[in-house]
Amino acid sequence: MCADSPTPNESSRILVVEDDVLARETLQALLTKEGWHVDTAGDGIEMRALLEENIPSIVLMDVHLPGEDGFELTRFLRDHHELGIIMLTAKSDLIDRVVGLEIGADDYVTKPYQPRELLARIKSLFRRLEVNAETEAITSANGTSSVPATQYRFSGCVLDGERRKLVGPNGELLNLTTSELSLLGALVQNPHAALSRVDLMQLVYHREWNSTDRSIDVLAAKVRRKLEGITGDASLVRSVRGVGYELAASVEEI
Repeated sequence: MCADSPTPNESSRILVVEDDVLARETLQALLTKEGWHVDTAGDGIEMRALLEENIPSIVLMDVHLPGEDGFELTRFLRDHHELGIIMLTAKSDLIDRVVGLEIGADDYVTKPYQPRELLARIKSLFRRLEVNAETEAITSANGTSSVPATQYRFSGCVLDGERRKLVGPNGELLNLTTSELSLLGALVQNPHAALSRVDLMQLVYHREWNSTDRSIDVLAAKVRRKLEGITGDASLVRSVRGVGYELAASVEEI
């Protein structure tokens, strides 16, 4: 896919979740004109039904929706799918934007938005997703992730680096991607120590970090949510303002 005019194919599918009919139809027309496949949903029920048919690459998620709001749906998407999420927020709702990013949105656009800005952010996210996918495939094939070749126990979980798996407190096996394993591997080797986004980007994706790239933040949110699912603790992967992330747990090498 080129940066300016992505070729229409299944990998360039976008799902718009927006309850305002006029806004939804306007977005669909704008994105379709750019060559993307576009599906639309007015609420969470319609979104879930569409996901049964096709998994998009990117979801444009309005925050204020009837029934489940955009935050709840973003959490659902992060728990069940590998895709990009751009949240659509009101200009004055700073808290909405902060919460959206904390739970794993890749980016946000404030309403009313300029079409050129929205298109630029979508294209930028498509490029990041492609680079991350390519890096993960290469890392997985070459076995060059930062997952340690030993076992570590924390909060009742065991990270088995050699076998590349995480076992929960009750023996459940947690599925993690190569990138998620890499990030968690780096954190367990440095418990209660803040690792910078710069270092984590190099360890996980083997490239330079810049302030507009939220790949590490999204990855950390995914790992946090998955750990919360098996431990009940939402604070194991802790954000350190202005630095990066740390594992808020004692770790034992076994």
